[in-house]
Amino acid sequence: MRAGRGGEGVRRAAVVVLVLIVGAAAGGCKKGAEPNAGKGAGDKSGTGRGEVRSVRLAPVEKRPVDRYLELTGTLYGQEEVTVAAEVGGRIVEVAADLGDEVGPGGLLARIDPTDFRLAAEEQRASLQQSLARLGLEALPEGEIDVTTLPPVARAQAEASNAKAKFERARQLFEREPPLLSAQDFADIRTQNEVAETSVRVERLNAEAMLAEARSKASALAIAQKRLEETRIIAPMEQGLWYRVAQRRVSVGEVVGEDQAVYRLVASAELKFRGMVPERYSGQVRAGARAVVRVESRAEGFEGVVTRVSPAIDVATRAFEVELKIPNKAGLLTPGGFARASVFLRTDEGARFVPRGSVVQFAGVQRVFAVKEGKAVEVRVKAAEAADGKDGLMELVEAPGDLSAVVAEARGLAGGAGVKVEGK
Repeated sequence: MRAGRGGEGVRRAAVVVLVLIVGAAAGGCKKGAEPNAGKGAGDKSGTGRGEVRSVRLAPVEKRPVDRYLELTGTLYGQEEVTVAAEVGGRIVEVAADLGDEVGPGGLLARIDPTDFRLAAEEQRASLQQSLARLGLEALPEGEIDVTTLPPVARAQAEASNAKAKFERARQLFEREPPLLSAQDFADIRTQNEVAETSVRVERLNAEAMLAEARSKASALAIAQKRLEETRIIAPMEQGLWYRVAQRRVSVGEVVGEDQAVYRLVASAELKFRGMVPERYSGQVRAGARAVVRVESRAEGFEGVVTRVSPAIDVATRAFEVELKIPNKAGLLTPGGFARASVFLRTDEGARFVPRGSVVQFAGVQRVFAVKEGKAVEVRVKAAEAADGKDGLMELVEAPGDLSAVVAEARGLAGGAGVKVEGK
């Protein structure tokens, strides 16, 4: 029993010692925390002050900038023509091939002219026969007085002579006593009437032969034209020079009337055609300057808007425009894909900042201004400089009072302490 009570006393003494040790340790920790109690929790320097970053300010630059509309489209020749044979026959000559240049009325190919030449000669001989019957060497132009034609003139002369004889006979017959028998007077009167009728008949005959001669002259003109059409030529109406885009015939081939034999393109001046979204209606106008670019050339080609469609396509909600591009050097090819920058307007007060001043995170763009030694975050919408000037971005959307920004804002956060260089 004594031994048991002694062990219990030892255990109580051990608990008291442990409590004293824990209390002493807690008191030591509390005292040790007091010297650092005044430091900021986020102070990495351990100096009791926030870190200050040195920055450089850049002014928001204002200057005029041209606005352009970017389009895609296709290049077309100034004129594209499909040339067809106007008469049928066998090709005896090919004068122009792929890529050749031909002027207005230039020879492309020739059809065998033999049959057409014979037909023209036949019509010419028939016309000469009709002219000979009229006593003419050539068909006069304009209206013709048929009384001047030899057959009619001869009939008129005979009629005048018969009338004169009739007047003398009448005077003799009317004397007392008559110096001319009634039978003789009747014969002379009949001759006069026949002569007058002959004039009318000759006039009618002359008019008929003249009409026949004119018909044969027309037939001869048609035969000569068909003979000329055996020469397949480039169009001459607009005075354009063409290049052969396609040749569809060969020597010895028989072609039919109206069969397509060549495709030509006038490429000294090209047309660009593209579709413009509806929202730009009223902004694109004829006469606006433009620059056209193609994949095969590094340089741009200047052009001008010549036509703007007055209607919007209900399916695409766009309207067509046409540009004219000089191409005397032949550097652009009809049918090719092209891009065009069409001038819309000039904005006088566009604002620009250095590219490094714009930071982007999660699709949001920001710049930083400085106010009272702190970086102030400003949300903006920026884009590359429209004129391609290196190192600048345009502020498409930004507060109107923004006058200067931090030139290099990478790693900067709103509310951070900053010091402007030079101040």
